[in-house]
Amino acid sequence: MPTTHLSIDNCRNYIEECLFGPPVEPGGRPGGEAGSVGVELECFPVVFNTEEKIFPAKLYDNENSLTETLIRFSEKKEGKARYSDHNLEGELQNPIVTAIDFPDGSSFQFEPGAQVEISTAPCQNIESVSEKINYLQEIFHEISRQSNFHFVQVGTHPWFGADAIGMQLNKNRYNTMARYFDRINDYGRQMMLQTCSLQVNLDAGDDWDTRSKRFVAANLIAPFASAIFANSSIIAGKASGYKSFRSYIWQHLDKTRTGVLNMEQLSKGFSKDSIIDAYLQFALNAPVIYIEELGSEVFGKDITFEYWMSHSIRGIAPSIGHFKNHLSLLFPEVRLKGYLELRSVDAPPAEWQMVPVLFYCGLLYSNLHLEKTLEMLVPFSSQLPVLMEKATMGLDSDEIFMTAKKLVVLSIDGFAFLPEAFKGQQSIDSIISFLERFTIQRKTFADEFLENFSNNKKITSQK
Repeated sequence: MPTTHLSIDNCRNYIEECLFGPPVEPGGRPGGEAGSVGVELECFPVVFNTEEKIFPAKLYDNENSLTETLIRFSEKKEGKARYSDHNLEGELQNPIVTAIDFPDGSSFQFEPGAQVEISTAPCQNIESVSEKINYLQEIFHEISRQSNFHFVQVGTHPWFGADAIGMQLNKNRYNTMARYFDRINDYGRQMMLQTCSLQVNLDAGDDWDTRSKRFVAANLIAPFASAIFANSSIIAGKASGYKSFRSYIWQHLDKTRTGVLNMEQLSKGFSKDSIIDAYLQFALNAPVIYIEELGSEVFGKDITFEYWMSHSIRGIAPSIGHFKNHLSLLFPEVRLKGYLELRSVDAPPAEWQMVPVLFYCGLLYSNLHLEKTLEMLVPFSSQLPVLMEKATMGLDSDEIFMTAKKLVVLSIDGFAFLPEAFKGQQSIDSIISFLERFTIQRKTFADEFLENFSNNKKITSQK
């Protein structure tokens, strides 16, 4: 496609044909399949020295490099490093590690604050997802047994501030993002360096009606999922004052590219076209952060993608490639990526890490329970921004708490409804235990972490 002729229709078609799931095929799925599922699970690496003092881990360090350590231990499990050979200015330099790939399609990815992300390949059942996560976490455990590195699953960094951590991925994309967010407030840099999440990736559905309903339901679930699985009560050694401070950070860093769409309108008819149009307008209205050809140049908030389409920047008109890059710098609670990327959950403790996956599958993958979820949550569609704010306090809000209990119970029932081949053995027990230990007791992971942190500041979430 010529770079000077990108149109609104080109952008819309890309969202419909590539982001809202693959082409709809007649016949649907074989009987034993509910849909594929994958996760992106982030953690903070830290160093405990011989004096039991804690330091932020460094991706690249002459004496104690995390990437070198991960590569060495990953090679024992057939992991292979992926390299980039360009520095901040695009000039050749010594190769840097951008990921570690495994034969099954899973990988370790890296974030600007040295966060390590386990990214699983798409799986056809819950057991496979859990096995892939555990396979890569075994590498973390082995490293912790043989070195001073430890890996912590929690939503905000319990020990260190952004300055102490520092930008550890010297890429134009990340450095430009940091400078863009710095012009707004401090939350952008906190997001990049001090937050970790669990992103659940689910199929959009086999037909447009299912896709539309799953998308709307996933957005309506967002505040309740944030509250139920809140796990960020501590940041940089101090109580944040919130149960999900990670969610608070995301909600305040740049409202033009985060949050939920206008569900009050979209939940009325579950129209595919209305959803695509809304997502398109969301993308067009968001400011441009990064143009690869212009390196680290930062633009004003008035330079939206829609503006760029009618006003070339430094002689550069946007192409579909630029639009794809722009979409990757949008961070709604439910992101379209050819599947549904659900972004509302703080990184949970390792022993509970599969519960949010079961929760979402139970509510969205059973058509019966999808309808029940919508029936329960559509009345809240006009209140989502307020509910998102309340969710940062976990289950403190009576409104959040009462609905959260109903949603977890419904998810258990919905998960039990799914095909045996998808569920595997014993999966449902963990979410029942979670309900009894946390939600019914009006507790979150954040409550336990705050208590434990106060008693013992050397905490790791890994077993």
